[in-house]
Amino acid sequence: MTSGTINHVAITVSNLDEALCFFEPLLDALGFTYRERGEYAGTRLAMHLNPKTQIGINIWQAKGEFADQTFDVYAPGLHHLALNAESNRQVDAIADIVRKNGGTILDGPGEFPFAIGGYYAVYFTGPDGMKFEVVHMPELSGNKE
Repeated sequence: MTSGTINHVAITVSNLDEALCFFEPLLDALGFTYRERGEYAGTRLAMHLNPKTQIGINIWQAKGEFADQTFDVYAPGLHHLALNAESNRQVDAIADIVRKNGGTILDGPGEFPFAIGGYYAVYFTGPDGMKFEVVHMPELSGNKE
């Protein structure tokens, strides 16, 4: 394991069961194929691990009155989570999954001027209005398609 790489990201949702209907097909398509459910600190969580990258995404059920709070991308806290894709086609496939599962496409899929050598991305919101991005950077990935 390389020092400084991300181990996992954890998000909290108002309704874990509904959120998993949205997230699990998306995470499966990105290689997060190991799943485990549990309870900790008085709430439920679902853990998803990508065995290839050894990065996890954990989704927690909000506790009590916190389930009624709304997410705002410009409030202090997480702005958005960006995940890498292996190709532009995979970005397009993720956009289709987002649409099929009730997410909202904010921008893309398409090319954006954020990197030398290409930055093909889709931006979307999922449960609770949280913002996500899936991006393919061909210069870094070695896959020019």
